[in-house]
Amino acid sequence: MASEPRRARPVVGPGWKQTVPLPSHVRLVWHASEPFPRDVPIGEFYADLVFPGPAGGLPYLVANMVMTQNGEAAVGGKAAVIGTRVDGLALTRLRVATDVVLTGIGTVLAEDVTAVLSESEAARRAAAGRSPRLTVAVLASRLAWPADFLSRRLFTDPRFERLIIAGDRPPDVPETARRIAGLGIEVVRVRTGADGRPDPAAALGVLAARGARSVVTEGGPHVLASFVRARLLREYFLTTAPFVVGSDNGLRPMAGDVDGPVFLSRTSRIEHRFMDPATGASLVEAFERLRVVYPEASPAPGSKP
Repeated sequence: MASEPRRARPVVGPGWKQTVPLPSHVRLVWHASEPFPRDVPIGEFYADLVFPGPAGGLPYLVANMVMTQNGEAAVGGKAAVIGTRVDGLALTRLRVATDVVLTGIGTVLAEDVTAVLSESEAARRAAAGRSPRLTVAVLASRLAWPADFLSRRLFTDPRFERLIIAGDRPPDVPETARRIAGLGIEVVRVRTGADGRPDPAAALGVLAARGARSVVTEGGPHVLASFVRARLLREYFLTTAPFVVGSDNGLRPMAGDVDGPVFLSRTSRIEHRFMDPATGASLVEAFERLRVVYPEASPAPGSKP
């Protein structure tokens, strides 16, 4: 008996970013303080983000992550393939609203990260008193990377600034250090935490010393967990895509011990409804804005403020 032919796989990941157009509106389905539900023009989606200033001498830290419906933060090792152009717009708007993009070396190894802004988004930053050029700070335990790694756009594109924050536990690979110096990229050493990564507070301290008032981290999952464990993350923006993959070893958006429980108090939920070009299925991509609440920092019931 002939085997049944396999069905064509739906177009997800890069296919959606290429084939699903940017909509004219998204839907605000819930908000803590604004009227809902209502349609929001796409030009206003996350366009008015304003974050508080530094607390305790460190920049206000927010995170932007994406996951599939079953909680996987990457497909085929890449997060960029999850989501539509609306997710790409959310990423851009968070970058515009903060001073520095912070990412772990694992994310840079997995994906050819870049941080170029359009002229209109650069102008939006300038109007808010920020540099029109983004700064990308990369967290790295040590300088020991593949030979061709420094030829990626993150290190060679002249349209944004970059900084490497590395741990203080060598050894590095001498050739890597020489090539970084040859590119004119500054490396700042900070103390190394118990997990072998640059200490989260020390890393934010480096950015504070350079004038950063707000920072967005785009992961990876282990980096995000380290900032939660250090009680430094203030807000969490999460995109959930409407498909599942089901890998046995799938990586969650937040991977590792966070010394919880840590609570996520929803501020808003926005939905993008679209049709999958391959199957015609009606799908919903969700965007949640969440405030991070650390129970041990909350006042006890009945206590004086």
